[in-house]
Amino acid sequence: MATFPLKILSSTGVVFDDEADSTLVPTVDGPLLVEYGYTNLIAAIAPAGVLKVVHNGKSEFYAVFGGALDVRKGGTASLYVEEINRGYEIDMARALAARDRNLDRIQSPSDDTDVLKAKAHLAKALARISAKNLSEGSL
Repeated sequence: MATFPLKILSSTGVVFDDEADSTLVPTVDGPLLVEYGYTNLIAAIAPAGVLKVVHNGKSEFYAVFGGALDVRKGGTASLYVEEINRGYEIDMARALAARDRNLDRIQSPSDDTDVLKAKAHLAKALARISAKNLSEGSL
């Protein structure tokens, strides 16, 4: 299988910079599979989702939150993400607590509850839970 250079950058630095077999990117328009030879493209990354990178035949999963994807035909793919968490590094107990806390805020809002903010935090928690489960092969 042909590979392509993939670079993932966040505000904290380079997360990934190597050859990839493929990557499945959560864009605002849905999942996008990028492989060797993909055409030129710029796309917005979803506010919360799971990124899959296949590298040397092995899948790596990340929770990603916003940013942009830039693909150059026959060349490189670059992801510029606002925030990213490696699936295997995610604290599952913390992600589950965030999910439960935000579900409670949405289902039983008080007068000072920002429901839109709670929904955004819930989406982030669910992305982290999914990335962790996928990393451990238990979904």
